[in-house]
Amino acid sequence: MKRFSSGALTGEQKELQDELYQECQDAGMEYDYLFIGMGNATLTCASLLSNKGYKVCMLEAHDVAGGYAHTFERNGYHFCAQVHYIWGCGEGERVYEFLKHLGLEKDITFELFDETGYDHMIMPDGKRVKIPYDWTQLKKNIEEAYPGTTGLDAFLKIVEALRKEMAALPRKIHWWDYLLKGPLYYPTLMRYKNATVQDLFDTCGVPIEAQTVLTAQAGDLMLPPNKLSMLFYAGLLGGYGRGAYAPTKHFKYYIERLSKFLTDHGAELYFQEKVTAISANNGSISGVSTASGKTFTAKNYICGMDPQKAAELIGWQHFGNNYQDKLKYEYSGNGVVVYLGLKPGFDPAKYGLGNHNTWHCLDWGMNTMWEAGERLDIDKTWVFISTPTMHGTDNTNVAPEGGHIIELATYAPYAPFKQAADQSYQDYQALKQEIGEKLIDLVVKYHIPDLKDHIAVKILGSPTTSEDFCESPYGNAYGAELSPKYAASRLKADTPFANLHWCNASSGSPSIYGTVYTGMELYTDLTGEIIFTKNESQ
Repeated sequence: MKRFSSGALTGEQKELQDELYQECQDAGMEYDYLFIGMGNATLTCASLLSNKGYKVCMLEAHDVAGGYAHTFERNGYHFCAQVHYIWGCGEGERVYEFLKHLGLEKDITFELFDETGYDHMIMPDGKRVKIPYDWTQLKKNIEEAYPGTTGLDAFLKIVEALRKEMAALPRKIHWWDYLLKGPLYYPTLMRYKNATVQDLFDTCGVPIEAQTVLTAQAGDLMLPPNKLSMLFYAGLLGGYGRGAYAPTKHFKYYIERLSKFLTDHGAELYFQEKVTAISANNGSISGVSTASGKTFTAKNYICGMDPQKAAELIGWQHFGNNYQDKLKYEYSGNGVVVYLGLKPGFDPAKYGLGNHNTWHCLDWGMNTMWEAGERLDIDKTWVFISTPTMHGTDNTNVAPEGGHIIELATYAPYAPFKQAADQSYQDYQALKQEIGEKLIDLVVKYHIPDLKDHIAVKILGSPTTSEDFCESPYGNAYGAELSPKYAASRLKADTPFANLHWCNASSGSPSIYGTVYTGMELYTDLTGEIIFTKNESQ
C-alpha cells in the first residue's frame, strides 16, 4: 500500500473521478468555489456554500476526507486519527446550529460525556481527580484531594472572566475597539492577552498539585503551561465546561455524512489529487494543478492547506513583507498515538474506563512532564487514554460486535522520528515501536494488567505519520502553536489575493469546534449570511 493511502479509494472510484474530471473539462466547467483540502474547516464552509446553491469542487491529497478527523480501518476496527471529544454540540450551540442549518441535526447527533467527570486526572500519588462541568464542583474535587489548596477561586474567576469577554467580542475586531472599548468592556482580556497559564498560576499562588490537575489536559493544546496562551486555555476549559461530547455514530459517520451532503448538493469531491501548483496572475489566483496532471479553475479559491506550504506554491514574491511576517509562525507540536482494537469480550468498565477520558500524570507539573516528553522519557511524562467505543452509543460502524477501541497518546517531538526516518525505514519503525510499547506497558502497569491478552489490532502513529497522511508540516496538530504570540496575531481568512481565502487551523482556531467556527465565519464573510449569533454563555 503506497504512502498517503489508507486504501479507502478503490481503483474503480479513481477511474470514475477521472471520468468526471474529463466531462467537466469538456463542458468548460468553472466552479464558484474551489477548495484545496477536505479538513473539517473546509468541509464546514463548503457544505454551507453548496447548501446555498454555489458550485463547489474540493481537492484532497489523501483518499478520505476529514483531515485530523478522518477515520482509517484495520481488520474491522475503525480509528479516528486524532479527535477524541469536542464541545459546542448542545442545542443552540455552534456545532448544533451549523448542522441544523443543513438539516442534519437529527441525523448527526452527539452523546454527552459523564457529567461527574468528563476527564479523570490520575496524579503521581495515585489520586483520581474528576473534571466536572460545574467549576464549583471542580474546586471541591481538587480541595478534597489536596486539602489546603490555595488560589483556586482567583484562578477560576479569571478564567471565567476571560471566557465571557472573549465571547462578547464583535465578529470583526479593529484596533480602535481595543483602544476605545478595551479597558472598559474587556479589562481581563486586555490584562492577560499576552499571559501564559503559568503566569496566572504564579499570580494566583496555585500549588503544584492543583496545577497538575488543571493542566493535565495540556495535551489537548500541545503546549505546557509555561508556553500556553491563557486565552486558548480559557477557551478549552470553558468549552468543555459547557459539555464534552462525542458523535453518537463516531467521527467516521460525522465526516461521511458531511461528504454525502456535499455530493448530494452537487459538489464534486476529488481524492488523491494533491495540489502541486497554485498560479497567481495580476493579483488573483488563476488556477491550480495537481500531481496527476489535472488543472482546475474557479472564481474563488479556499485553501485548507497549511498557509506556509501554500505560499511556497504560489511564490513568496506575491506576498508583501508585512504579510510574509504573518506567515512565519511556529508550528504546534504533536505526539505518539497507539490505536488498539480489542477482542470481543473485553470490558473497559472493569478497569475504571468508561464515558470519560483518562489523563495519567507520571510526575508533578506539566512543564516538567513536557521536558520529559522532549527527551522521549516516557516513564516520566503523561499518558492519555481514550475509549471511543464507550463514548458514542452506536458502535456498529467502528468495531466488530462486542469489540472495543482504546487509544493511547502522549507528547513527543517531531525531530527524533524524522531523523530516524531519514536514516532508514527500519530505524523509524524501531523507534516508533519502542515508544508505543512503553505507552502500552505503562497502561498495563497502572490500569489494565492483562491488556496485551486482548489486543487484536495495534497501529502506531507519530508526528511523521501525521505529516505523511495529513500534509501537516512537522506533524503539527494545531497549525500555528497556541502560545500568546499566536493568540493575538493568528492569521485570518484574508490574503493578498481577492479571490483566495485561508480556511484551516492556522487561520482560525483548531479542534472540531474551532474549525467549525472558522468555516462558518468564512461563509458569513463570503455571503453576508449570519447563521449563528453567539452570546456570553458561548
